[in-house]
Amino acid sequence: MEKICVIIPCYNEAQRLELEVFREFVGREERFDFCFVNDGSQDNTSEVLRRAVELEPGRFLLVDNADNRGKAEAVRSGMLYVSSLNRYKIVGYLDADLATPLEDLYLLAEVMDRKPGVCMTMGARLKRLGANVQRKAYRHYLGRGFATLVSMLYQLPVYDSQCGAKLLKSELIPVGFSEEFRSGWLFDVELILRIREKHADYDRIIHEVPLNTWVEKGDSRIKFKHLLKMPKELFNIYCRYMGRE
Repeated sequence: MEKICVIIPCYNEAQRLELEVFREFVGREERFDFCFVNDGSQDNTSEVLRRAVELEPGRFLLVDNADNRGKAEAVRSGMLYVSSLNRYKIVGYLDADLATPLEDLYLLAEVMDRKPGVCMTMGARLKRLGANVQRKAYRHYLGRGFATLVSMLYQLPVYDSQCGAKLLKSELIPVGFSEEFRSGWLFDVELILRIREKHADYDRIIHEVPLNTWVEKGDSRIKFKHLLKMPKELFNIYCRYMGRE
């Protein structure tokens, strides 16, 4: 099976990043490597990550950005770095808090293994019988409202664009990540729209995969000030990708 590298964007994660969980995972699973991206952290995240890479050479990679540029650019810089190595056929990204456990990466990879035509898989936080999806009620309803708005604005039949667990074939990296994103927090939407621009059959090559587990963690990186910026960012994305520029 093809090797996979997963980008982990990190900003001030020194106290909560569960590096032992990552080490245990790579110790029993040869397929997955991880590229940690320090996004100009103000704590000692850089030092913590450097020590981790020394302990797992070849399995842990590091991109150490001096300036804080936001999650979108952290993921993008990680994607471009991993792509430059020419070692991985599949690359992805996952939130550092492990709200999506590492084991659910198997779900995303399995769909791509079983269906060769699928070039991107996206985790979907679908609360259902047999799944452990824990989310505060107000965040759930805000998320559903946002998803409905995205579907209507951009004519995208997507259930959960903002879930932080995604895998894609390396051939899509130039399409999705060559240019900077217009939004720091809504870049997942932009990513889908960029793929749609190049692939008319985007709804065939992108699959959403319901996660088995997603547990909301405290200390969310999305603050109220980011919510205030979202209408403008939604508008900017609309102007760029819906043919208004």
